[in-house]
Amino acid sequence: MSQRNTSPLKRSTVRRTLQRFWDVTRTRPLIVFLSVFSSAGYIFLLTFANTYVMALIVDRVQAGPVAGDQVFEVFGPYILALVLVNLVGQILSKLQDYTVYKLEIAGNYHLARLCFDTLSNQSMTFHTSRFGGSLVSQTSRFMSGYTGLVDVTVYSLIPTITSVVCTVAALAPVVPTFTVILVGIMVVYIAFVWLMYKRIMPLSAATSAAQNKLSGVLSDAVTNILAVKTCGREDFERDLFDTADRAARDAETVSMHAMM
Repeated sequence: MSQRNTSPLKRSTVRRTLQRFWDVTRTRPLIVFLSVFSSAGYIFLLTFANTYVMALIVDRVQAGPVAGDQVFEVFGPYILALVLVNLVGQILSKLQDYTVYKLEIAGNYHLARLCFDTLSNQSMTFHTSRFGGSLVSQTSRFMSGYTGLVDVTVYSLIPTITSVVCTVAALAPVVPTFTVILVGIMVVYIAFVWLMYKRIMPLSAATSAAQNKLSGVLSDAVTNILAVKTCGREDFERDLFDTADRAARDAETVSMHAMM
């Protein structure tokens, strides 16, 4: 019953978090467009176009010998194309890094203000019933979550989609049967990854909660160190910290096994 009641809340939290991230991201439409364009163009040029030009050079070499005075005339266009492809590809690679930095800097700025305003507007009851250190830890994880999402999207998701699209587009006219088999394998792989992801998500949430509690215990003990020492509660606080530390270690171990 408890799991059934909390699942909608978790899904709602995920949706609201992603909505916050999107609200921040869409304030920079030009940067978003450049990040998608540079990520896709970088993969297309350096992975596919570069290989294609090299294949043309190999085909031309295998077609027959070239006289010494015709080398630049025959291979000049290929060499120029190769240089341009790699040059533009490297430029797009640096543009990709630039857009990621811009998105993360702007996003963290807006999210930090959002977190501060949200926490400062809560009631005293809200703050007295929660660890201050846990709130700080959750805020840091919330902001780092945006950074991680931008990194995964720009550096992994967009290049992967681009590679799949380019591969299918290149192979479909030549070997359609193989392309169908390849797409089928990718669908099965994606379904498998999704099932594993659903299994790992609750473990990651438990790990995050344990780490938040550990940070909260440490932060509150340090913040109230004068009261702890005055009342001679060092051993008690140490026991609290050891318990939270073991819980975080156990949660991380379970999560590690699932990831492996």
